[in-house]
Amino acid sequence: MNQSESSSVARGRGKNKRIWTYYEDEELIKALYEISLDPKWKSEGDFKNGYCSVLENELKARLPGCGLSAIPHIESRVRHFRTKYGAIEVMLAKSGFNWDDNRKMVQCEKQQYEAHCKDNPDAKGLYGIAFPHFDTLAAIYGKDIATGEGVEGLGEAVINMEKEIAMGEDCPVVEEDMVSMDTPQLSMDNRNSDNSTSSSSKRRKKHKDNMSSDPFLDLASGIRVDLNKASQHFGRMAEVMEMEAKKDQMQELQEKSVVELTRLGFGGSELLKAAAVFVKVPNQMTMLFALPETLRREFILNMIAGNN
Repeated sequence: MNQSESSSVARGRGKNKRIWTYYEDEELIKALYEISLDPKWKSEGDFKNGYCSVLENELKARLPGCGLSAIPHIESRVRHFRTKYGAIEVMLAKSGFNWDDNRKMVQCEKQQYEAHCKDNPDAKGLYGIAFPHFDTLAAIYGKDIATGEGVEGLGEAVINMEKEIAMGEDCPVVEEDMVSMDTPQLSMDNRNSDNSTSSSSKRRKKHKDNMSSDPFLDLASGIRVDLNKASQHFGRMAEVMEMEAKKDQMQELQEKSVVELTRLGFGGSELLKAAAVFVKVPNQMTMLFALPETLRREFILNMIAGNN
């Protein structure tokens, strides 16, 4: 079966509905990620005009016979993925919404999800639905979403691109499916029965006590909280490392002092008495090595005598 046979177009109410296969989506996201690394096609904030034509050529090479064109298929599908990725990021910035990295889907209570969708219609269709390309889309759009750059740029780019590409005939209106064929879909009932969460999903969890009206500000606030926690953690690590370093230095000084006492002719009870003083008053070891060698033996004798 070739690629043209693996996807289909459903008709209804005067609209053509392109159903993407999972493999078509996968190749599209791969190609999108590759050109996102090229400053020729993606600058700060958004892709540049004509990038959909590049994607069309890439998909023709990777999926011969797929029949996917820049407009309306690829442009519509890219817009769909960016919209849904942004909707997920907005949800994850709120308390009660978590990311299940094993199932690649949002975890939340259905009632909370439905309430969220009333004010955020872009989030519709994501409950209990796997979104397997989230990580790659994060690499493509993560910075743009976090900074708010390029939010409107995609629509403007499409308008300009439509002017550039000569169309032989009017393109039919294409309604893209939310999910492609063969995309894994898991019921939320089964998901809720599994309370285990991977460590990477825990890292994505963001607790928010107070939410502003701007989801991007909420996301930035969550990032600042995480950075503060990381800073505190590294501060504690530095303290522990400093303490360990001091212990190593003290041990080295003690060993060096015992060697020096032996060299000066001390042994037996005198050596033990001097060592006992060093444990009680570590500064005495520092003073020992600060003195000229000719005075060190006399210093130890006086130290032992004064401690008796």
